[in-house]
Amino acid sequence: MQSSPGSEPPSVSELIMYAEIQGKGQIRAKILKHLSPITTTKIQRAVPFGGRLNFFERNFAYIITPVVQGEEKARLEFEPGELAFLPGGSMLCFFLKKTKSQKSMNPLGSLDPGSIELLGRTGRGDSLQVTRIVPQFSPSS
Repeated sequence: MQSSPGSEPPSVSELIMYAEIQGKGQIRAKILKHLSPITTTKIQRAVPFGGRLNFFERNFAYIITPVVQGEEKARLEFEPGELAFLPGGSMLCFFLKKTKSQKSMNPLGSLDPGSIELLGRTGRGDSLQVTRIVPQFSPSS
């Protein structure tokens, strides 16, 4: 039996990641599990985790994570607002500018527009804590 358009339940492959930048605010990102399912699962299992923000030429911000994972559906080019995992350094990367990386990264999803702006106002050494990753479900009532 096929459901009519608009009546299907929300996808469990869409997750929302919440992170706190100490003293500056909260960022949100939509993670699409199908982009890198193994990487996403490992990141989910590691939560909560955090670290000090660093930047690569202000093209992207990143934190080092406890996650160990190889390449998975990796690519080199990313747009502003995208989220990716760099296997070689166990880094969670938040793209601020269009970037062509020299190392392949596992795509994860995208940041909310306000989160991109907040990350753009942060500095090297600010503390970022990934506090939770939850399925994106719309309210049923």
